[in-house]
Amino acid sequence: MQPSPGEMLRLWFEEVWNQRDASRIAHYLAPNGVLHSLDMAGQDAQGPAAFRAFQEELLQCFPDIQFTLHDVIEDGERAAGRWTMEATHSGDGLGMSATGERVRISGMSMVRASGGTIVEAWDEWDRIRLVTTCGVMKPV
Repeated sequence: MQPSPGEMLRLWFEEVWNQRDASRIAHYLAPNGVLHSLDMAGQDAQGPAAFRAFQEELLQCFPDIQFTLHDVIEDGERAAGRWTMEATHSGDGLGMSATGERVRISGMSMVRASGGTIVEAWDEWDRIRLVTTCGVMKPV
């Protein structure tokens, strides 16, 4: 039996992010799955390899990254979740030099699943808090 979209979202955060099991990316994300507004610039990515490149870059900056998924709402082929991410900025990357600062940001993700995989996802997260905490930008 295939997991529901809500269960896929939960497993994605636990297995792909918290356990850092890159082999699970292609298990949950369709080969042509589109990840809308994924990176720091809000650009889209397509497929497991593109997501993996983003994950590697984020883990380079925040090797101890951990996500907590607080709420998941499911409706048919879609699920949405609210989450927080906590990490230490201990590596260079994403245009930022390591600061050693502890970072906590919030975000929301929505997925659309079909045939047992995620075919489309939308991510909105507090990029401003990330860059201000890491000293790239000064708070206004």
